[in-house]
Amino acid sequence: MKKFLISTALFASSAFAATITVNPASTVQKVVGFGAGAAYYQSWITAMSASMQKDFYDTAFTGLNLSLLRIGNWKQEDTTSIAADVAIVKAGKERLGNRLKVEMSSWSAPGRLKPSGSVNGNQGHSKSDKSLKKSDNDPYGKYVYSEFAHWWKTSLQSYEQMGITPDYISLQNEPDMEAEYEETLFEPTETGEIAGYKQALQAVRDSISTLANPPKILGPEPLGIGYNNFEKYAKAFDDKNVDGYAYHLYHAGDGNDNSGQNYLNPENFRKPMTAIGKNYGSDNKPIIMTEFCTMENAVRAQDMLGLAHIMQVGFTSGKLNGYIAWELFWGEENGQLIGVCPGEGWSSCKEAKLYINPEYHAMRHYSKFVNPGWRVVNTTSDGNDLYTVAFRSADCDSITVVAINKGSAQSLNLSVNGYNPVSAVQSVESGDKSKAITAGAIIDAPAKSITTVVFTTSNTAALQCEDSPIDDPYIDPSKQLADTLVIVDYANESAAKGWKSDETLKAVTFETTALDGVSKYVKVPLAGCAQDDCGYQHALFTLPDAAAVKEPLTKCKELVFTVRSIDNEDASVNIGGAGGSTWSSYQYGNTAPAGSWADVSVPLDNEIDSTGAPFGSTQLSFNSDNAGLLIAKIVAVGCGGNTDAIKGMRTNFAANNLNAEATVFDMNGNLVWKGRKGDALNANGTLKPSLRQGAYILKTKANAQRVIKK
Repeated sequence: MKKFLISTALFASSAFAATITVNPASTVQKVVGFGAGAAYYQSWITAMSASMQKDFYDTAFTGLNLSLLRIGNWKQEDTTSIAADVAIVKAGKERLGNRLKVEMSSWSAPGRLKPSGSVNGNQGHSKSDKSLKKSDNDPYGKYVYSEFAHWWKTSLQSYEQMGITPDYISLQNEPDMEAEYEETLFEPTETGEIAGYKQALQAVRDSISTLANPPKILGPEPLGIGYNNFEKYAKAFDDKNVDGYAYHLYHAGDGNDNSGQNYLNPENFRKPMTAIGKNYGSDNKPIIMTEFCTMENAVRAQDMLGLAHIMQVGFTSGKLNGYIAWELFWGEENGQLIGVCPGEGWSSCKEAKLYINPEYHAMRHYSKFVNPGWRVVNTTSDGNDLYTVAFRSADCDSITVVAINKGSAQSLNLSVNGYNPVSAVQSVESGDKSKAITAGAIIDAPAKSITTVVFTTSNTAALQCEDSPIDDPYIDPSKQLADTLVIVDYANESAAKGWKSDETLKAVTFETTALDGVSKYVKVPLAGCAQDDCGYQHALFTLPDAAAVKEPLTKCKELVFTVRSIDNEDASVNIGGAGGSTWSSYQYGNTAPAGSWADVSVPLDNEIDSTGAPFGSTQLSFNSDNAGLLIAKIVAVGCGGNTDAIKGMRTNFAANNLNAEATVFDMNGNLVWKGRKGDALNANGTLKPSLRQGAYILKTKANAQRVIKK
């Protein structure tokens, strides 16, 4: 398709006229999102009055339409409270749904894993003090990589229990940065003095892969992109161990190391960003800029255009898929996007007040009008000191153009063939911010301003379009989902009730010796011998009589067991039902790992036979050649409450228009399969296509539903 040329026109108030060329058919990388960090001052947010908190959350999340939120992994020790983080994430997701993705970076390993014994860099006397401890027997290298990886896994489990499940993680914020505050140093690969990022990454990848829903890993997240710093790390590790790339912008090389000056001269970033984008950019492994600010102590009006221009460089030359500003909020007046004062007496605060700063509006020009799943559109302009970038929606019906005018006033002729301008907003460095203006073919751009214009069309037949990502609503995890039934959670129990074992087995016992953050669980001894030789022996758990867990085996899709081996050998455990008639196998060979907790999913397909009649189990049955397992929790999922529609997801697909055209999306909204619905689903409602295990969305013209690939 040919490019559509935007014709020129003059306004009497403008000295120049700009011609902008937009090619709706020429798209580049896909957008993951726009966001900001919530890594410090979280307690200042929760200390505000209820009405002020609402104003803040509405301004920060709804006002910006954020799609990425960066938080820290502060669970270095079990005693660390993350209640404020939980409240902030919950408020964001209540307003934006699960389109708001969470990126978590670690600032430091636990002090117990560092020679200095402290998370803070100022407690170390040498670089080696600030890295990981050495080890003589770690399988990944000369440092305690396995312990570091295990800490990452258990901290993720702790966050999940509190209601935060990160979509992305970075195992170390700025691994190349010596800091006074929380830090852990990693070289690209290990040396005699400092642990290696390459080895730590492999260990973390291996450890978290046993989680039921492991987050995607971004890396290497260095301090800056000058001097090939990013490439030094990225070339050292196996790229199969990352799902995307991340970096910061505190230096750009060629002597451009001053953050405040680079904010005023964003073209300093174009060369190193271009190099990274050319060699690493792809939709399969997105590039996300995860932190940058001016490092200035005061708010500067010109930083609004600075941030907008930096993002324009990134999404054009740098092939960025996402951009996360450093501070969504900060204590006192000088926050990058929002300054927060809970009230008088909080440091220099004189009153309870929110300060909406210039960079907030720069971010809003992008985040409010561009959604995840959109694509960058190739765009050029001939204006003086004019920088433009455009984005097209997945289904091609919308195009958003952002124009940063850093020079004198000029007119913008913004006409795209077949698209009509429907809304426009403008911010002027010395004037109004985020002001709605009349959308039209020609718009006057004042000196030092940002203008965003949205176009729409209903004629998309000639374009290569995709389905828009499905809106995934957020449900508060602190409230029990109708789709989930907790059968037993030993964190809330005081005895091993409901258990009995074959006479040849030892009794099930209730344990309170803490293991990796889990303080209560049951110890279930099993055969410890080849059962072909010593006979099959079972431990049986009778389902509680409480109304909330009645008949979960016939209402739900699968059981999820939080388990661990009883000894130092992985336990292979067969799990089934019993009590209704003969023993019914649910699944053979479930692995309870040695040395760590894991969530094991077991399908309940065998609980209902081919005629739809229930097997009638009232107990769960466990047998194994291994010594046994520890169980912390048993949950039934895919239950659907009292709604027949969800209950039927497991048994009634065969009669549900199997010839309909169907598309399958991953949970990030990416299209991963397209075809006939009958070719998408097994009889039990699970996915047929060769996809990775996990949850997906199946979409037809009639509806959209969550499905599982086992």
